[in-house]
Amino acid sequence: MHIANYIDPGTTDRLISELFKTDNIEAFLRAHEGELVVSSFAEYITQLCKQKKTTVSKVLDKADIGTSFGYALFKGVRKPSRDTVIKLAIAFGLNLDDAQKLLSAAGFGGLYPKIKRDAVIIYALQRGYSLFQIQDELSRQQLTELGAADNDRR
Repeated sequence: MHIANYIDPGTTDRLISELFKTDNIEAFLRAHEGELVVSSFAEYITQLCKQKKTTVSKVLDKADIGTSFGYALFKGVRKPSRDTVIKLAIAFGLNLDDAQKLLSAAGFGGLYPKIKRDAVIIYALQRGYSLFQIQDELSRQQLTELGAADNDRR
């Protein structure tokens, strides 16, 4: 399945509407079998590289993710932490909506504006801050920097 099918809000809205109307879940699942397959996180970020016309190496460098760990993410061998996914969103230059989709694709909840740290990240994403700028702002606000507890660093 192409990644665009996974993140297309029109497809999602249509499926939700049909799901709410169905009287038979088995019939729904059979009818939409091809649409219910979700790309792996590794496929998702690989496709993002293609869409953004960048390389894995450049993304990992911008995200400050070590090469060995980073390539393992792109191969689907390792699972990212929530902070690692946020760092990838920053490296890809994603806006808030696309960053939320990336977090969802990795199995994490989205950024939540009632959480101070998430609010700073949301603010910075919407303004196109680099990872360095976001880390600086988190530090200035006396909040934990992205990846501080992760093993994804160089």
